[in-house]
Amino acid sequence: MHSRSRIPIVRLAATAALALATLAVGVPSAQASDTAPAARPAPDDPFVVTLSTNVSTTDFTHRKVKLSGTVTRADGTPVAGAPVKLLKTVLYDTWNPWGDPIDPIERETLPLGTLHTDAQGRFAVSNVPADRWLDRDSIHLFPRHQVEFQASYDPGDPSDGHFYYADTTVEVRPVTSALTYKVNKTKVRAGDTLVVTGKVTWPAGHGPVKGTRVLLRTYYESAYDAKTTTDARGNFTVRAKIRGYDRDFVLFSAPKDYYVAGASKKLPVKNVTPRPAPAT
Repeated sequence: MHSRSRIPIVRLAATAALALATLAVGVPSAQASDTAPAARPAPDDPFVVTLSTNVSTTDFTHRKVKLSGTVTRADGTPVAGAPVKLLKTVLYDTWNPWGDPIDPIERETLPLGTLHTDAQGRFAVSNVPADRWLDRDSIHLFPRHQVEFQASYDPGDPSDGHFYYADTTVEVRPVTSALTYKVNKTKVRAGDTLVVTGKVTWPAGHGPVKGTRVLLRTYYESAYDAKTTTDARGNFTVRAKIRGYDRDFVLFSAPKDYYVAGASKKLPVKNVTPRPAPAT
């Protein structure tokens, strides 16, 4: 649990607006990651928000949590009837082969609504899914297997740049999946078609595996060079037209279910196309 305060409201407001837009159109927004950095409450902060969950880890069959917290004044006096806005965010890793100094997290964010504190300044809600909410594939490929919840309280003018919030993160324990494959050739040249056939498998009772995305990366700056989906048995075939600069061959799966881990394999494929001579 992290208590934070005195964050410029435009940043959270932008995040919430984007989350609402995301819910409206059904497409997660990577821009929802624009939240303010962590900061300790200043000694003179008049309000303190806390937030916690009843569990710190969830798994495939136990995906719901209870959120609870408080809003108090600096001296510990409870704030009754305070409107508390709740958000949840499913986290993904950014695929960043360049090593750029960027935020390494992508986010799908959903507003959970507003609660009001009781006479003791407390709020709580049960059976909150620590999970994705869209019945479609994420635009992101690499789940971080963490869900972040946030509670915020704005006691005054929304334009005054002051609000108070806390967040907490639940770790997701995913089910392991497996990936097997065969390649039609281990040496390729520019113009060849690399064909990879294989199968994605999950532990029994954790399906359906049908429709799981399988991606074939051939160039280190892309995760989307070629892709397909599995059939009802998990079988797939994916093809990639080889270019002279394709030198990185990795096969990986990206399950829609946030509680199923993807699998990856580095392929024993070598591009024997001669590299162009350096310019003189």
